[in-house]
Amino acid sequence: MGLPRIAKMEIDFERGVFKSDGAEDHANLMDTLNLLLKNNYRPSNPPTPQGSLESRVLPTVTKDKGLTLSDVLDKFFLLKKVKPATVTAYKNAVAEFVVFHKSKCYIQEVISSDITRYREHLAEKGNSPRTIDNKISVLKAVFNFATEQSYFSGKNPAEIKNLQTKKQKLTQGYLIFELDEIKAIFGSEYFNNQKEEDPDYYYCLLFGLLTGCRISELTSLTFGQFKQTQAGTYYITIRDSKTSAGKREIPLPTELISSHFLAFVKNKTRDDKIFRYLDRDGKGSGNAVGKKFSRHLNIEKINRGKLVFHSLRKFLNDYFLKNNVDFESRCQFFGHEIDSVNVATYTTKYNVDQLFSLTQTPRNQLLRLIGM
Repeated sequence: MGLPRIAKMEIDFERGVFKSDGAEDHANLMDTLNLLLKNNYRPSNPPTPQGSLESRVLPTVTKDKGLTLSDVLDKFFLLKKVKPATVTAYKNAVAEFVVFHKSKCYIQEVISSDITRYREHLAEKGNSPRTIDNKISVLKAVFNFATEQSYFSGKNPAEIKNLQTKKQKLTQGYLIFELDEIKAIFGSEYFNNQKEEDPDYYYCLLFGLLTGCRISELTSLTFGQFKQTQAGTYYITIRDSKTSAGKREIPLPTELISSHFLAFVKNKTRDDKIFRYLDRDGKGSGNAVGKKFSRHLNIEKINRGKLVFHSLRKFLNDYFLKNNVDFESRCQFFGHEIDSVNVATYTTKYNVDQLFSLTQTPRNQLLRLIGM
């Protein structure tokens, strides 16, 4: 009769280490731990919350450590529809964290203290609070996805409070152009020369000012998105957006559909892009416009803080507000969600002709101010 097999395991509450050898010993380990906890055993120096029993046992007692963070990201892209620029941003953020983690970065091994240390590391490298929050939000999204798909168990380690409050984000984001700056940009010799030298840039900028569209919405426009109502109102329809409110119809000032613009697009077919800008290096098709606009601002000596193409959208919204365009019309025009049961549930949208009428006066004023 042979000797009974002795189970081998290591239980060290102080260091947060729980090890076993093989499936049978792992079962014995779990039985032992459950017995200790059932009898209210409490170590004199318990592990930190980041080194809790749940987060430490799984990686050490199983031979298959599951997926790495990079593996999960690949599955994220497989199942989620994201834009090329988002793919690049997510890949960069995950790769940077994996390098910091100094391991293959199995998702089940990542704990909250790793995220905290990473955030401190980013701050030491000179990243702004806004940038740090953005990078942590990527990790948070990937771990949320891993949890949804049952690749990860436990609390999301990136579920930590942002460094910036919502108010700080609003006040420290992109600035709004002032009226004198708008007149300087669109009344400049440089801009007017672009009408013949670079009509793609000229009309992209003009559409940005008068429609409040995001740069990516404009540079992805196709001829088929330009339409006209029975009453004669020209408009563009935005079909691709992160929110349902962002999918909208935007009336155009009649002056935009000039003979020069029609000549510019005359050889376009329904599925052709209106503007020649292509997606480069995963930065989106608007990257080239944004860079040229930055040079344009330097030429006009406009360098007051964070003024970018998106500041045109902010300016138009602010201009509508100051010229008595009502809240609901502005939200529909710019594709903003309305967090009000009364408006969202008990009212219907304006049609394109109505929205054109509600925004016509301030846009005509704006056209006169920039010399059109």
